[in-house]
Amino acid sequence: MKVTLLGTSGGLPIPGRAQSGVLVEALEKKILLDCGMGIPLRLSEAGIKVEDIDLICLTHGHLDHIQDLPSLTKASWLRSGKAEYKIITPSSLRKKLISFWQSLDEYERTELQFEALGDEEDYESDINIRAFETKHTRISQGYEISIEEKKLVYTGDTATSEKVMEKAEGADLLIHELSHLEKRDFHTDPEGLIAEVKGRDVGEIVITHFYPPVAEDIREIAAKIQEETGVPTTAGEDLQEFSI
Repeated sequence: MKVTLLGTSGGLPIPGRAQSGVLVEALEKKILLDCGMGIPLRLSEAGIKVEDIDLICLTHGHLDHIQDLPSLTKASWLRSGKAEYKIITPSSLRKKLISFWQSLDEYERTELQFEALGDEEDYESDINIRAFETKHTRISQGYEISIEEKKLVYTGDTATSEKVMEKAEGADLLIHELSHLEKRDFHTDPEGLIAEVKGRDVGEIVITHFYPPVAEDIREIAAKIQEETGVPTTAGEDLQEFSI
């Protein structure tokens, strides 16, 4: 799998960082995880045509994770005359997204297929994609993506939780949010992540979804997490690439 970070900021704008989005390329497929503000631009900068995305997996309905989906589909339609995407959502978000799209798609030029996945449900594909519940909103989830013996875990937004770390066990790459310096409900701070990861079998951690105070010291924070957990830890940057 080739993994490209497209957007690494949270809900507040940070210079040089788009909002949430990760591109996964494997078996000639392109999977987009979340699509916050700036993601279509980042795809272009990564050399990816918007119409070539095969699947979009959304973690939850907050704007910094779905805001540029309309821009993505419009750009696809302008370039290729179509916008045909399969979109995976948490179960109770599906109807809301369909209603949202119907209010925007005045020309009915998109053919979007929304498929709901619940906790521990799989998307049937040659690439195994499993949803798992996260601790953020009532309808939030992360995704475990695996091919043969390689495993990627993407949390989206979440507080620390045993469920997330169960999924992270044995992961080659864990992309975990790190929003705040101090503990807050529904998000992760450095000490919380350290407590969860220490002693776990995780190949590498990439931290993302920064708010400005975290972004200011993110390299030092990543170094501290690596030192205290023994797990190689990278402070994510837009357009940074990883291979697993």
